[in-house]
Amino acid sequence: GSYCMGATPVSLANHVAAPALLAIFANTKVSRLMISYSLEYQLIGTGSSYGAIPDNDHASHAVQTAIAKLDPDKTIGGVLLFLTSAYAHAPQEAIKMAAKAAGTPQVFGCCALNLLTEDEWLMDVEGAVAMVFTTELSPQPLRVLEQINETPSCVLTLASPNASAIAINSTKHDQIGAISSDQFGHGPYSIWQSGRIEEHEYSLSGFPKNLESHTIFADDVKQLSPSMLVNLTDSHEVQQVNQELAFETLPEEFKELAENQPYQLLCAVSQTNDPQCLEQGYYKLHHVVSANRKTGVIQLSGKPKAGRYLFWAIRDPLQAEQTMRSQLDKLKASVNQVAEQQAVFALMFPNIGRGPEFFNGIDQDLKCFNEAFPDLPMIGFYGNGEIGPGVSNTSLIKRYSTILTVFTQAV
Repeated sequence: GSYCMGATPVSLANHVAAPALLAIFANTKVSRLMISYSLEYQLIGTGSSYGAIPDNDHASHAVQTAIAKLDPDKTIGGVLLFLTSAYAHAPQEAIKMAAKAAGTPQVFGCCALNLLTEDEWLMDVEGAVAMVFTTELSPQPLRVLEQINETPSCVLTLASPNASAIAINSTKHDQIGAISSDQFGHGPYSIWQSGRIEEHEYSLSGFPKNLESHTIFADDVKQLSPSMLVNLTDSHEVQQVNQELAFETLPEEFKELAENQPYQLLCAVSQTNDPQCLEQGYYKLHHVVSANRKTGVIQLSGKPKAGRYLFWAIRDPLQAEQTMRSQLDKLKASVNQVAEQQAVFALMFPNIGRGPEFFNGIDQDLKCFNEAFPDLPMIGFYGNGEIGPGVSNTSLIKRYSTILTVFTQAV
């Protein structure tokens, strides 16, 4: 159930706060709206609220729960708000209520099918999760930072499936983020920044340079073959690999599966012609659509290019958990190597194909995160794709993976 506190929405005419309202927001201190369950105040707070229907009060309650964890002497700078996909038709009222509860128009976020924080995941319910930032740690619209020649530590990119390619090509800064999701893959998709809906369906928000970001990708694929050179393709068809017919490069025990249930097989294709891309995780996953033993041709859901490298793969929960733990070990080592820094919050975006259903009832990604970074505030959602750094600082959209970024700050 949900425990919602009523709040009167702030009127943001034309989605832009009036100067008087901005002045009020600028001087608003964190208020003690709820009882804090922690003996120590935090720099970042998270909260959630949910129920059977998409009540707008869930947004304000999630924000109030997050505020209750913060130092009351700190000023709130912004809110990261994720709503379940049932809000996507008309999220503006919930966004306004979140802004009113936080005392700031700087509300960023999107709708997604399932949500999560460090405390829980929200599935088969309607509601909201929120992360509240103090002023010195809050994200800002990238366009605002660029106007004042401020370089962000990294950029949070949120996008609809239709706008994802445009979004990742809109900046050369390092990007992290995810693609919005819904139940049927038809939308609508809602993305918002600074309290207003983005009509082009993507947002770019920069984190201040006093933060340092540490990012990992954790795939859930089990590699079935060695890395091989793609010799000949035609649109979606892979015709020749390693100077052999593509079908013949499949492992013998998976050839029958490829013919009868091809969609269970995946093909990882390198982002560039560098064979090291596959080892470093810079690849795109494509489903096998069909496999023809007679012609030797394999058709993929994507369009591979000759000169790239590939391997055949299959999704595997055990492999996913092992990879997540291994990547978390690397992430902890990276964080610990930064002298006189402390982890302050994290963003995690698992693919919608992961989560408790994939892991037999327990979200192993969330469990592993909490074991590695106990009590660290975290927020995210289960998306249609994961956005992270690619080769030479270009961004990459991944599938069937989890992207996790931990932010550190000087002590």
